[in-house]
Amino acid sequence: MFDLPVEYALIAFDDAHFSGKIVPQLLALAERGIVRFVDIVLIYKEQDGSTRTIELNELDPESYEIFVPIGEHVSSLFTNDDLEIAASKLLPGSAALLILWENLWVADLRSAIVEAGGTLVERLQIAPEVIAEYEEGLAAE
Repeated sequence: MFDLPVEYALIAFDDAHFSGKIVPQLLALAERGIVRFVDIVLIYKEQDGSTRTIELNELDPESYEIFVPIGEHVSSLFTNDDLEIAASKLLPGSAALLILWENLWVADLRSAIVEAGGTLVERLQIAPEVIAEYEEGLAAE
């Protein structure tokens, strides 16, 4: 199904209202050919701990218009288990955006690696917090 690496992000917002302010940056990533959005779900965690999820096609027309350029490429791949796990990481009274994307920027690099006779053995992202902890440990030695 996918020929390139796929990643996800869970972006939490303290307020249970998703304003859409990050949408222009998401659109810019897609328009520049860096990523292709595969699935996007809004998750709301109520004060009582109950959750509700909204797929793009379930949004009201005004909200959907914010995402239409992204939604052109969206298909539902997150499972109910994925959504429950994501919701469990949220604080009551908050909202989140769960995004799955394909890294289009890898295509040319992968071609160059193959043409050079190479093979990508491993690829991993390291969170900035992990690097900061490592650097703090080095400084303490």
